[in-house]
Amino acid sequence: MKTLNDDRNIMIRKYLYIFVLFIILLRKYMISFIDPNMDIGMIKSALFYSSIGILMLLFLFDKRKSITEMVLVGVCVLLYLLNREGAILLIVLLAVSAKQIDDKFIVKNYLIISACFLMVAILLFNLFPSLIFNQEVHYRYIEKIDMLVTRMDFGLGNPNSVFYHMVTIYAAYIFLRYKDYNKWDRIILFGSAFFVYQTTYSRTGFFTILAGLIFVEIIRWIDIKKIKGLPMLLKTLPIILTLFSVIIGTVFDKSTLLNRLLASRPKFWNVYLAEKGNFLKPFGNSYSPAIKATNPLDSSYVYIISVLGVVACILFMYLMYKGIESFIEKDKKAYLVALFIFLLYSFAENLLLEASFSFAVVLLIKEVILNDKREIDLWKMKSRR
Repeated sequence: MKTLNDDRNIMIRKYLYIFVLFIILLRKYMISFIDPNMDIGMIKSALFYSSIGILMLLFLFDKRKSITEMVLVGVCVLLYLLNREGAILLIVLLAVSAKQIDDKFIVKNYLIISACFLMVAILLFNLFPSLIFNQEVHYRYIEKIDMLVTRMDFGLGNPNSVFYHMVTIYAAYIFLRYKDYNKWDRIILFGSAFFVYQTTYSRTGFFTILAGLIFVEIIRWIDIKKIKGLPMLLKTLPIILTLFSVIIGTVFDKSTLLNRLLASRPKFWNVYLAEKGNFLKPFGNSYSPAIKATNPLDSSYVYIISVLGVVACILFMYLMYKGIESFIEKDKKAYLVALFIFLLYSFAENLLLEASFSFAVVLLIKEVILNDKREIDLWKMKSRR
């Protein structure tokens, strides 16, 4: 039975969680939009370690812990010490710290904070264009009219950045409106996505949102468990996308067709997977700033296996498999739709383990943790000693 003290503790946990989300997003926006030549390394490090520290305290002060969450946190801390990449540790800590927090509360805060940051960034850079460090003008060749067309970036410095920073907003909106989803939601989502596409010509973002909207329509009217082969396809989708990414980046990296369709991504993936690294390394590869600057790593799956390593990749794929399996068994279709959007978009953008955006992965890991009923009260064990 809950006590007033328990309710107060949950409220404090919620406020701290919101604060952590704020500083995680603040750090992400600083990385994305502040001139790399500016010396803000100390600030970014302070924000990162502050978020890790607060989440770790929330984890430690939680009385009851499942075996799964203790193992997960332990393994992720070890992986961080080995490869110095904190992406998976941060997202796991967000999940374990959210055990007592309502899922809709988490998603609403992701939606609100993301929307606020994006609106502030667009207003700021349009009112003060001199603040934009990337002044490059982008074009896209439109074969139908046989001419180059200017791609708008809404002041964010890159046309693809608009959808990149909007994916969380779209996915959160669909998640929260899923049960009451109607024609007005369809008009708002498709209309806004089409408008952004017509001004930015960002195909990746538009096709991802379009696929997500189609997936919503399909999944609302079918019983996934009754369609032979579909549950297994959904559970293994992250693994399939990872294998496709590796094959494209190592075997078809010189394909003119694929490089044209994927905006030269295959040749960049090859740099990380083979040319300057080895995708079979257990704890990932370390790349110089020069390589990162000249070869955009626009794929979550390539990032996971080449930077985080095979061990982290296997751990993450296992979590994805178990989480999707649980979503299917419990008929949590809103969760599946939100996750599908992130999984698809992450094929061509490094977003899946981005704690500032990927709330669907946070909820999935939380689901896996809560499914483990083998709990231990560490405080009682300590008092007995």
